[in-house]
Amino acid sequence: MNILNNYTTVFIDRDGTIGGNGHYQSLNDFELFPYALSSIARLKAHGMSVFALSNQTHIEKGDMNYYDFFNSLIRMGFDDAFICPHSEQTNCNCRKPKKGLIEQAHRKYNFQNKQSIIIGDRFSSDIQLAQNCQMLGIHVATGKFEPQYFIDNQNHQKKNIITVQNLENAVNYVLSN
Repeated sequence: MNILNNYTTVFIDRDGTIGGNGHYQSLNDFELFPYALSSIARLKAHGMSVFALSNQTHIEKGDMNYYDFFNSLIRMGFDDAFICPHSEQTNCNCRKPKKGLIEQAHRKYNFQNKQSIIIGDRFSSDIQLAQNCQMLGIHVATGKFEPQYFIDNQNHQKKNIITVQNLENAVNYVLSN
């Protein structure tokens, strides 16, 4: 393993983080940001495990097939994907910001939360999950606009939260720290 820093595991959200605009888009309509695949590859080249992490209500609604969605993420270079297929009304334990997807990952892989990162575009789900699991949360400004009412902006560093412009900047941060 060729890890340059203390981080071993990175979870990355799909919608608004690796592409799209933060809202649901079908597999055919979803467009990756130009730097998304190379960003995933750079993390893996440094010995990190890189997992997709996504809430996909449209699977439960029948608008998307779970396995087609999962396989699309694997084709992008992710080592594995942890997907909540439920709507908020289902009240499952896997919908971000609940810890269920991270618990699923722990059942399959050996990693420490304190050496893990969640990169995403939403404070209310991605960054809140990072907080709930005591992981570094890296917020990217490329997805759905969301007020920062969950996080006190002046205490980002103290609360283990970083805000960057996009996934490429997030990966640069990870690889330099």
